[in-house]
Amino acid sequence: MSVEKEFSKSLKEGNLNAYNNLFKSHYNKLYGYALKLCHNSNLAKDIVQETFIKLWLNKEKINPELSISNYLLKICHNEFLNHLRSKKKEEAFLEQIKIETAFEMFTFSENESSKENDVKKMINKLSPKCKEALVLSKYENKKYTEIAFIMGISVKTVENHISKAYSELRKNLQYLKFIFI
Repeated sequence: MSVEKEFSKSLKEGNLNAYNNLFKSHYNKLYGYALKLCHNSNLAKDIVQETFIKLWLNKEKINPELSISNYLLKICHNEFLNHLRSKKKEEAFLEQIKIETAFEMFTFSENESSKENDVKKMINKLSPKCKEALVLSKYENKKYTEIAFIMGISVKTVENHISKAYSELRKNLQYLKFIFI
């Protein structure tokens, strides 16, 4: 049996020395790879750390017949992709908060009656489904699951209608521009 196969077999069996040796021998290579992917030293270190954690947690799945180096690179690459997905979700969530905050600022402010009327006019210009979903969500404080039941559609479709409504409001309301600059 080759040295790499024996090494992989030892790691699969939970040999901590094999794990430590693998860490020492592959850390710099993985760090360089992660750094090329993300162009951020701290993030690259985090990705490599997550790679080794995932390797240890899934050690029983290691196939000694396959290259452990390639396996580590694949885990590292997947960790980078997971980071991108997480970042995209976080940015979408923050964008949604900005929109909701702006919406609430201009629809519920007593001193801004003309702006409130403008918002209401824009809401009335939305497609019927988008308008219904938005009104149920923001004016009647219904949860997405309740809205889905009332409208006879899926929760995902409710999310899409509300997202589309916010997008249209953002495009058409001059008052919201300062928040998105």
